[in-house]
Amino acid sequence: MAYYTTANTGKGFITHADNESAHVAGYPGDVWVTENTTWATRVSATEKTKVEAQALVDASISGSYYEDGPDSGSQVVVTLP
Repeated sequence: MAYYTTANTGKGFITHADNESAHVAGYPGDVWVTENTTWATRVSATEKTKVEAQALVDASISGSYYEDGPDSGSQVVVTLP
């Protein structure tokens, strides 16, 4: 897996063809995980290490808590694959 950062530009940012080639998954902090280097080049994404990407995700959800459900009141945690 490769880790990238780039801002979602809206319609056409990830196309059906992009996901057909290799799934593109978005995470908090404008972090994207994919093996689709063609997509990354097209959207001018910057490659990051997993540690760098995880730090961006952590920073973007810092102070976020679950509001409902069994985890209500617990800190939100997102771990990259």
